[in-house]
Amino acid sequence: MEMNKIESIKVKVIPDYAADTSWIGEYTDNLEPGVIIRDYNEFYEKIPTEMERDADGKFIGKAEPNPPQKGRTFRGFLPYAGGEKQGTKDYYKYGMQDYKRMEELNNGDWQFIGIRAEAEVSYKTINGSRLEHLTSGGLWGIESDAGDYLNEIMKEELSDLKNHLQNFNVDTSTWDELTKDIELEY
Repeated sequence: MEMNKIESIKVKVIPDYAADTSWIGEYTDNLEPGVIIRDYNEFYEKIPTEMERDADGKFIGKAEPNPPQKGRTFRGFLPYAGGEKQGTKDYYKYGMQDYKRMEELNNGDWQFIGIRAEAEVSYKTINGSRLEHLTSGGLWGIESDAGDYLNEIMKEELSDLKNHLQNFNVDTSTWDELTKDIELEY
């Protein structure tokens, strides 16, 4: 029995438009303690407020912050903050990191991607030959600026693809040669 032949191998980077961002946080219009007000880049409870004056002009207590008006974008961001308790030092630290990361995502500084290895395989038919595309399972929800991690995922996806191809009687004897200079395709 003649084995099926690999014609080409690619590792593709595919935009992931449906990635779960709940581990970062969520945008909200509910401005309350624990929420970062986007116009101020600060937590609601940390926004400086003007002092109120009594009838005689003396300062008394604090006024509520003057929040931005509702518009076409969310006014606040409720961070996940690593699951820390709201109001703690760690909540504020990790919450601000989450907020900055989400804003970078929205500004297009990075995106979520998927990585999948693909092989074009030929096999004989009665009338000649035919091409089929076989793929690895793929991994999604990867941050595009993940550095060396992207190469690790590429290697894992290539390994998964090789195993998949072997299940379909594809000759993988030239695998190392076919994959030695492979790079991610955007």
